Amino acid sequence: MAKFKSFHEFQKPLIGCTPESFLDYVETVIPKDHLCRLVKEVVFLLDTEAIEAKYSFLGQRTYHPKLLLSVLFYGYATGVRSSRKIEERCLSDHFYIYLMQCYTPDHRTISDFRKNNLKAIEKYFVDIVRIFSKLGYTSVGKIYLDGTKIKGNASAKRTKDRAGFEKWLSEIEEEIATVLQEAETIDKQEDDTCKVDPEQEALQRKLSDRTYLKKKIEEALEVMKGEGKEKINLTDRDANHMKSGGSKDIRPGYNCQAAVTESGVIVAAESVTEANDRNQLKPVIEQVESNTREKVQEVAADCGYGSYANYEYLEQRGIDGYVPDSNFQQYKSGEYQKEENRYHYTNFTYDSASNSYVCPEGKRLAYWKTRTNKTGSRQWNHKVYKGRECGACQKRSLCTKAKVRELLIDIREPLLQRMREKLVSEDGRRKYFMRQYIIEPVFGHLKFNVGYRNFLLRGLEKVCAEFKLMCIGWNLKKMLKLGIKPALV
Repeated sequence: MAKFKSFHEFQKPLIGCTPESFLDYVETVIPKDHLCRLVKEVVFLLDTEAIEAKYSFLGQRTYHPKLLLSVLFYGYATGVRSSRKIEERCLSDHFYIYLMQCYTPDHRTISDFRKNNLKAIEKYFVDIVRIFSKLGYTSVGKIYLDGTKIKGNASAKRTKDRAGFEKWLSEIEEEIATVLQEAETIDKQEDDTCKVDPEQEALQRKLSDRTYLKKKIEEALEVMKGEGKEKINLTDRDANHMKSGGSKDIRPGYNCQAAVTESGVIVAAESVTEANDRNQLKPVIEQVESNTREKVQEVAADCGYGSYANYEYLEQRGIDGYVPDSNFQQYKSGEYQKEENRYHYTNFTYDSASNSYVCPEGKRLAYWKTRTNKTGSRQWNHKVYKGRECGACQKRSLCTKAKVRELLIDIREPLLQRMREKLVSEDGRRKYFMRQYIIEPVFGHLKFNVGYRNFLLRGLEKVCAEFKLMCIGWNLKKMLKLGIKPALV
């Protein structure tokens, strides 16, 4: 009896086989329910006429957009997004060979295709979401929102304010002057000796680099002046300084937003330069409804989205929201009921009959005026209540440092109270608890399983498209996990 398995000598003819016969061989190797088959079926459903129209009949024939989309989608689904690595896989990996149909595109071709078709990629994200809807897997009754910070393709050292750039510019100008002086000295030596100095070429390269850097700094200063920015990154001007995850380091990056259904399908995705999530709830909900053509009935999000404006929006739209405010945990744990917090505004009782508040000591704070203020990002509508008996109160020093106690109560305070009461109820706790098991794994997978902790592309428009490519990869894998076979698509 033989000890080892026999050599596959019969496979030697594959070395000289045609692409058609090799594809027939690859077809037998790949499992019927493999992800790459599903990617191919989905991509061939997409309308690529807009991309095809960009190409001319003149010159060398190019690769069909459906083939390049297939390897891009599959690459982002499996954690391979570098154009050079995809090029390598198209030569050595059966799954990529199957998707590219034995063609071997150069890394520049893959990179340029991705860069030149950003709007189409964003459209395909929506098209894939709608494929889920047609198959009955995205009922947008409930959605879960969250955001994560992903580092931009830029160094934090290149983020400076105006003074920093001006100092850097003066240093560059001094270096340029020094290089020019050295070049002039070498020119004189060459004239005297009639020999070419090898250092001249190095100086020319150094001068070219410094001149280019000077131009970039001057452009950054013009952008800061025109847009009123305090700081800007020289490499990626759109990247904003923000904390990434649990890290204490503040780096240039983007705030990536996603909305997920109960089945785990990403139905909306966006990248923004604002570090705070507070202003993202409304646009994400509207994007969900636009992508799915369905109305959102219920939404759950973490305390980063909690604000009076968002509670007002949910109330006006009739959406059942489960969004705690930033102080909800103190309220839930009874922190405000402790003796040291006795004079917190939540312990003042409202008297609707007289439109006044009664403090813990039984003294009344009467309505004084309404204070309104609005900026580009926030709006204040406060009713101001002033104490009338604070002068004789023995506890005044514990309650306020002013002569009388003032309460600034937002006119939307009842919305906040109703949200808190809903979240502490049995049903509210259960619904909000489910959020962490539905939306959090999405970012956990993208950042840790497939390693998307930073972007490869630069600029907000390109970053938005790349994040949607990441989400397309998640949705394609989710499609397979939900039991959607390639044949069903």
